[in-house]
Amino acid sequence: MELLIFSDSHGGAYQMEQALSRQVTRPGAICFLGDGLRDTEVLDDRGVLLWTVRGNCDYGPLFEDTPTERTVDLLGHRILLTHGHRFFVKSGYGALLSHAMELGADIVLFGHTHAPISLCVEAGERIGNFVTERETYLFNPGSIGQGFFGTLHLTENAVLFSHGTLMNS
Repeated sequence: MELLIFSDSHGGAYQMEQALSRQVTRPGAICFLGDGLRDTEVLDDRGVLLWTVRGNCDYGPLFEDTPTERTVDLLGHRILLTHGHRFFVKSGYGALLSHAMELGADIVLFGHTHAPISLCVEAGERIGNFVTERETYLFNPGSIGQGFFGTLHLTENAVLFSHGTLMNS
């Protein structure tokens, strides 16, 4: 299954439309990791499953029913979606990884820093009070408002992330 991953649009609905229209295959789902929830309205009528979480800039009654994190079980993996601000990801990933271990997540999608990041924690690594049972992946697509997005190709046996960039033509 292919997932298209956005975060931190901050008014960049057009960039999300552009990234979606440039996909070679239709994604099975789109993940939006916060800070620009209003922008996701452009994705509503595309017939693609949309999973969203609220970021630190998504406040007010319009977004109060949107969770700050969610987990999705897919093809033998548990995916944690969060914006990341509650785990102070601008200062490091320890708190986020510990939370992922508590939830049994092996894939963590987050935003907030606006910087594309892809990391793998090997099985057997100690994270706080936990030891990872299998590889654990951390992925930040970067800010779609700045033209960065991500994709995840997921099977039972493979986790493949990639970063994409919208270039000005």
